[in-house]
Amino acid sequence: MKFELNGKIIFSKEITDDAKKDIIEVLNDRTILLKGVPTGKEEEASKIVNYEFKGNELILNIISGTYARAHEAIIRLKKPIMEKVGKIHKMGIRDIKIDNYEITINAPHNIDALENLKVPECETELNKEENAIKIIFKNIGDSELKRNIVDRAIKFVKTEIDNIGDSGEECDLTYEVCGIAPNTIVSEYKAKRTISYNKDPTEESEKLGWVKRFSGKGQWFYTPPMTKLLRAFEELLMEECINKIGFDECLFPKLIPLEVMYKMRYLEGLPEGMYYVSPPKRDPEMFKEFVNEMMIKNEIPIHKLKDLLRNPGYVLAPAQCEPFYQFFDHELVDIDNPVKFVDKSGWTYRWEGGGSKGLDRVHEFLRIETVQMGAPEFVNSVRDDTLKYAEKLAEKLDLEYWTEVGDDPFYLEGRKKEERNIEFPEVPKYEMRLWLPHVKDERKGVAVTSANVHGTHFVEGFGVKDYKNRTVWTGCTGFGLSRWVIGFLAQYGFDYNDWPELIKDKIGEMPNIPKVITWPKK
Repeated sequence: MKFELNGKIIFSKEITDDAKKDIIEVLNDRTILLKGVPTGKEEEASKIVNYEFKGNELILNIISGTYARAHEAIIRLKKPIMEKVGKIHKMGIRDIKIDNYEITINAPHNIDALENLKVPECETELNKEENAIKIIFKNIGDSELKRNIVDRAIKFVKTEIDNIGDSGEECDLTYEVCGIAPNTIVSEYKAKRTISYNKDPTEESEKLGWVKRFSGKGQWFYTPPMTKLLRAFEELLMEECINKIGFDECLFPKLIPLEVMYKMRYLEGLPEGMYYVSPPKRDPEMFKEFVNEMMIKNEIPIHKLKDLLRNPGYVLAPAQCEPFYQFFDHELVDIDNPVKFVDKSGWTYRWEGGGSKGLDRVHEFLRIETVQMGAPEFVNSVRDDTLKYAEKLAEKLDLEYWTEVGDDPFYLEGRKKEERNIEFPEVPKYEMRLWLPHVKDERKGVAVTSANVHGTHFVEGFGVKDYKNRTVWTGCTGFGLSRWVIGFLAQYGFDYNDWPELIKDKIGEMPNIPKVITWPKK
């Protein structure tokens, strides 16, 4: 790397000729900038290639290699200069300013993939001939240097470079972590009966009035028949899977503060996949203007509403297990007394953008979420049990499924690198899919159960420790109620008489849809 800095040290008053002599003495003391530099690497240390005095400013041009980098050098000069001139000349240093700072980072391979890289607080330039990227900072001061924005930007760019393989394609942390190749099928079950139903369950649900599209994208109103079926699956999953493992039910919050998502590193991996929540300002008079304009114009004045909202402070729960990790934030635990919690108290929210079309991929959905914490072998065993019992339930219902190694564990999704010393499991995620016979072009399944082990990822992020300093892991399994129902209807259809007794016993008598003259459309 190469660092070239043009900056200045600003003093509290004009620099006298006597003060200049003392400052020059400091600038000529090479030991100040060589301190801590390994033997043999002196040429890479910072050098002051030019300086001049102008009024109350010492203007500096500093270059360096990797060691005692230029921005560190200008800060390092501050203390010895003050010791030299502070008391004698009764002057202080008011500020440090960097007018222009160019950092060149070489890449070992093609950097075309960084063409559109944007780094906050600075500009970037690609030199494709030399396979290097230049970071350019302009007009930064002492406060920015103390916040380490330069070092963070360098680390960010180096990480992006590391994420580009020799082929020029971006790396994926999931593929680096997994001991078994993602998408590998590890178990499957073929239905014993002949599956003849082949209609789209979303289209049929709408025709029959079991659901109705809500006004929000990716949202549905589930009418009594669909709700009854959904609750039947909820009961079955609790009885046949979760209760057999011994989870204790809790009620998890669904409005998650941004700092919790930050500690989870979810904001790094999938920031575009969440609904952000902005609390309103408590100002009735300002809202009165909003209401008045709405009444006069007969439309919602969004521009005015934006001004009445505070900055986003929360997200709607996108993973459902977030509160579990916050509950144990910086707590001492005992892995001899492991924890198994389950939550089924409300909706989960994901922003799928244009990917939301049918009932199998929605923005608002119901799940049962199990979470466990304990020793690695305990967490792995519980995760495997959740998957095993889910598969047994599918077989009891004669639902055709397969289970594969997941290629998108939620806590690694979108992540390119992990710089912490995190312990990862051999398989971070298993995903169980129910076959969708109506999809003709490919053998497609809907993911109904996602069984994850996180290793020490969340333990590290939330500062959780065992009181004997033993290794603590976490894991979670999500049972998608909406998706279990869609997978069931895709294979069995909507005729109650064709359904297995296990489901009919739970439902009893099917309820009717609401009597509305104009709906559902025939």
